[in-house]
Formats: sequence, structure tokens, C-alpha cells
Amino acid sequence: MKFRSVFRIFVALIVLSAIAFAQDEGPGNDAKKPFNAGNQLYKQGQTDAALAKYQEAVAAYPGFAVAHFWIGNCYRKKKDLVNATKAYQTAIEKDKQLIKAYTALGYVQEMQRKFNDATNTYQAAIQIDPEGKDKYTRRAHYGLGEVNRKQERFKQAITHYQNAVQLDPGYGNALKGLGVSYLENGDYESAVSAFEAAVSVLRRKKDQADVYYRMGDALRSLKRYDEAITAYTNCLKSARKSVVKGGANFGLGEAYKNMRNASKALEHYRLAAKDRSWKQSAEYEIDLLQNPDKYTN
Repeated sequence: MKFRSVFRIFVALIVLSAIAFAQDEGPGNDAKKPFNAGNQLYKQGQTDAALAKYQEAVAAYPGFAVAHFWIGNCYRKKKDLVNATKAYQTAIEKDKQLIKAYTALGYVQEMQRKFNDATNTYQAAIQIDPEGKDKYTRRAHYGLGEVNRKQERFKQAITHYQNAVQLDPGYGNALKGLGVSYLENGDYESAVSAFEAAVSVLRRKKDQADVYYRMGDALRSLKRYDEAITAYTNCLKSARKSVVKGGANFGLGEAYKNMRNASKALEHYRLAAKDRSWKQSAEYEIDLLQNPDKYTN
């Protein structure tokens, strides 16, 4: 009798272990199939349809962390940051090592200017992977750079951008952020170097235009006017935004003014004045050049 009792307990433990193992096997086909369909739809730009499939996947397997992460991506694409936040938080609850969910959560917190929350989230990602073996860890360092730059803490921003670039020397956005932070911190030589590295790896024309515009500002601050003119001109070749075109033309006006070329300065100030953000500053410079006696004490 005693042997039978022990045997029954042993059998029961085996059954319970088998059940526990089965529970830990992860998502089955009933979850994987809609998840894969969601991925295809997301790639095709069908965000709402993809969201429905990801939701179907987590309904079949609630612990499907990566599916929750993609639900967050769908909501973020729809600019629903509240639901995106909830989805990323759920992904982290289901898998506390899912670094890309931390970086995505940090980004939506940053977009909402919840800088303390974003900082904590990015730091949590880095603590999981302090050596930066996961490709998303670089994004956490970059995020910390962005958070500090947006709060005008440029020295701290520089350190975080440098960490991101150390993990990925070709990280264009981090190089751009590094250059902007150097520029704002008054280190113009380092800014130029960072911008040159950024423009060599960034592929989108609008991103290149932004970098050339800032590079022009740094070169002008160094009184390297010929190089500044080249940078601003490169900006205008690719710029799409009116405000960027206005800034580049204003910078050209400033460079030519400092080179005593009043006619070229006026030409670019007039172009800058077409943008409402630069209109007042440009018109003042135009008046100053055309009516110098008006401003003589």
C-alpha cells in the first residue's frame, strides 16, 4: 500500500510537470499564423488589418510578448501613443528581457515629453545589456542623448550619443545628434567632424539637408565662410522643408555679409524672407544693408 501511494505521487508529479512544460511551450500555430499574417500586412502598410491579426495572436496566446510589441508599433503608427504605451508595457511584462520593447516604450514616452519616464526606460534597457550585444541597445543610448538634448543638457547628450556611436560607428542619427549637441555646446570643430560623419552615412535627402544646414552654422561660427557656403548650398539641393531652406539662405546671407559681398547677401536674405520663420530676421538684415545710416547712433 505504501509503495502504491508513493507510486501515485510520482505519477502525479510527472503529469504536473508535463502540464507545466506544455504551458511553457510558447505560442502554437493558432497564435503564430495570425502573427505572421500581421507581419505581412504591416509591411504592406495595412496597419489596421495588421493590428487585428496581432490582437488575434495574443488572444490565442496572451504571453506572446513580441505580438504585444507589434501591437504597440501599430498604435504608434496610428499616433495613438496611449495604447502604444500600454502594449509596450504588456510586452515587457510578458518578457522582461525584450530590449526592443523598452526602447520603443522609451520613444513614445519621449514623444509625450515624459522625459523622466523615458530616461528610466532607456536605462532599464541598457542594464539588461550593458555590453551592447543586442542591436537595440544602441537605440537606448541614442534615446538618452535625445532626451538630454531636448532638455538642453548638451554635455550629457554628447556622452550618450558617443555611447551609441561606439556601439555602431555608422549610426547616422546619433552622429547627427552628436553634431547638434557639440554645436549648441560651442565646440564647433567637433560639430563639423560629427556632421561630416553623419552626412556620409545618412541616405535620405531630407536628413542630409538638415545636417548640411547645421554644418554650415558650425563652419560659419568658425569663420570658414567658403566652406559654410558650400554646406548651405548642399543643404538647398536636398531640402524640402521651407524652414530649412529659409535657414540655409539666411546662413548664406550671413556668410556673404561677413565676406563683404552685399549683393549676394541681399539675394539670400530675400530668399530667406519667403519663409515666415525667417521673415523678420531676414527683413531686418535687408534693411540694415540697404539703410545703414538708419542704424547709426
